[in-house]
Amino acid sequence: MIPLAILTAIVSVASLAAGAAGLPALPIYVPLTGFVLVAILLASRRVSPYLRIFIGMYGFGYILLGGLGLLAALGALPGWATDLLPPAFSASAAVVFAAIVYGASFVPVIRLITAIADPFFEARTPATAFGRLFSWIGPSEGAVGARLVALLIAINFFQVAMQIRLNVWYRDLFNALQEKNAAAFWQQILFVFAPLAAIWISVAVYEIYVDNSLHIRWRTWLTRRMAGRWLADGTHYRIPFTGQAADNPDQRIQADIRSFIDQTMTLSIRLLSQAATLVSFVIILWGLSRDFVIPGTDGTIVPGLLVWLVIAYAVVGTWLTHLIGRPLIGLDFRQEKVEADFRFSLARLREYGEQVALLRGEKAEISRLDQSFGAVVANFLQILSRRMKLTTFTAGYSQLSVIFPYVLAAPSYFLGKITLGQFQQTASAFSRVEGALSFFISAYTTIAAYKANIDRLTTFNAAMSDAERLGATTGLRPTDGPAGSLSVDDLRLALPDGRVIAGADDLVLKGGESVLIAGPSGSGKSTFLRAVSGIWPFGSGRIRVPSGQSMMLLPQKPYIPSGTLRSAVTYPAVPGTYDNAAVRDALAAVRLDHLAESLDLDEPWAQRLSGGEQQRLAFARALLAKPDWIFLDEATASMDEDLEAAMYRVLAERLPAATVVSIGHRSTLRAMHDRQLAMRDGGDRTFTLGDPRPEPAPAGR
Repeated sequence: MIPLAILTAIVSVASLAAGAAGLPALPIYVPLTGFVLVAILLASRRVSPYLRIFIGMYGFGYILLGGLGLLAALGALPGWATDLLPPAFSASAAVVFAAIVYGASFVPVIRLITAIADPFFEARTPATAFGRLFSWIGPSEGAVGARLVALLIAINFFQVAMQIRLNVWYRDLFNALQEKNAAAFWQQILFVFAPLAAIWISVAVYEIYVDNSLHIRWRTWLTRRMAGRWLADGTHYRIPFTGQAADNPDQRIQADIRSFIDQTMTLSIRLLSQAATLVSFVIILWGLSRDFVIPGTDGTIVPGLLVWLVIAYAVVGTWLTHLIGRPLIGLDFRQEKVEADFRFSLARLREYGEQVALLRGEKAEISRLDQSFGAVVANFLQILSRRMKLTTFTAGYSQLSVIFPYVLAAPSYFLGKITLGQFQQTASAFSRVEGALSFFISAYTTIAAYKANIDRLTTFNAAMSDAERLGATTGLRPTDGPAGSLSVDDLRLALPDGRVIAGADDLVLKGGESVLIAGPSGSGKSTFLRAVSGIWPFGSGRIRVPSGQSMMLLPQKPYIPSGTLRSAVTYPAVPGTYDNAAVRDALAAVRLDHLAESLDLDEPWAQRLSGGEQQRLAFARALLAKPDWIFLDEATASMDEDLEAAMYRVLAERLPAATVVSIGHRSTLRAMHDRQLAMRDGGDRTFTLGDPRPEPAPAGR
């Protein structure tokens, strides 16, 4: 921003100096607004990086227009170049728009948007190569993104300039028709319109390329960032405990990010384009309607009549559109939620299809799906009703806009004050100004959906922030301890509402031993393992885990990711960590060697494998990962006793140095462990983990 501020000051000072020396110079308001722009550019270093790009491009526009305008005033440009320059007011208009963007940076809703957008443009990660998609224009993703946005802004400025030239073409074409000048007519068609059309098409195609290049880069970066943050350090697990409304995170990461980027670029670039169009064509329209006659009078003239009428027309239309369409914001937000809930219900049904079939639960599922889809339909009908009302107004407004300028311009044409070409040029300029002012009307449904989209991403970010704080401030963050043992002291395990359910005092688990934790259901056994693993945030006390040693938990229902069987067996390792022989050997050890030929098949393995097979697959993961500590939470509940014993033998033989801590209710597990701990009922629905009380002696002894 500092180089732009320096160049702006140079243009402004040079114009003032030329005027003071009696030389031709720009109107006094141009250099004065230039000094205002210098202040804005310097102050904008503290605003949103995304909005800073727009302010910078307006600064560049002032330097270009003001500098060329000064050279033209001094006679330093050829005549044809001077004729192509826009009015001097355009340079000052750039300053006005820069001020508007700077002021908008303090508006709360704009800050919500930029809070999501800015991290990408601040990113210092190396630029990713997407084929030839502009990796060469910047060293980092943030730099590439900022320069692509600037390029899109420049393209839109050029398109506005093309619209101005086409407006003049309308005048010249219809004047040729009025004068029945065939040579001038074909001159306008072949040597003016045809080149302009070719340039317009080329620029439009290039804009698509630039826009989509930016989109895929921004979406890739933001998706990785948000998904990485969601999955980091158990945040995804703690979000439900925060109380934030962050339903369906899958939709927020996949669909909402895509929509946010689409709508942010569409609305911000369109708004910029409409602002530039507005200023340019207001100037044209004012000049054309300088002597316009009020319709229905004998010749009453109001300077700039059409400018005042189009402003009033657009303001009234915008106000009515807002009144009619405002409920769409809340309805669109709810539609996203109910659609995601319905999709999630279908996904869960697919996951548990076997159990539904065994329980003959199809009728119950149909009833539940009907209820879920009923919410989709009911909300959709409300949206439909509101959009029909909004479209009734906006469509009528648009149709009236077609004839409105002709009705207003007709009296002046019939009185001979303007030519046919000027008549058509006036209608075209009016249409451009009205379209720019009516941007809010035509984009209202998009804006409503955009606001709902912003709210969903904002609440998701807030939920992740709360979950991160919960993980950082909890009293149950394990700390490093001696390598050969795991100890807990004054441990109190609580529920999210604060109620203590279990505890442990001065408990030590030694490396290499096998320990069975028993106790009634709901006594806190699984919660103890979650706390030791570092994901349970509620409670107090001290947990010291063996420093530098790895841990692995085998749950009752293992997670089977989508994809190939190989990826399911080697999870959570990244693909390629284990060679083919190691994977086959692990499967054979847990008696799943019949699956060895299916390693690279991409199937719904969570449905294909039985409960016992899924649990044995989890044992195969442990054999591959070779953790120092293995926690088994009902990890053999779906196996028969022979298979259960075989799995424990495999662990003892293959991982003899590993510490095994099990939770289970079967009496057969006792013989497979060196030590037993129990959750003892301390009354008041709380339990204490420790050595079991000795069995009472039989009566009579």
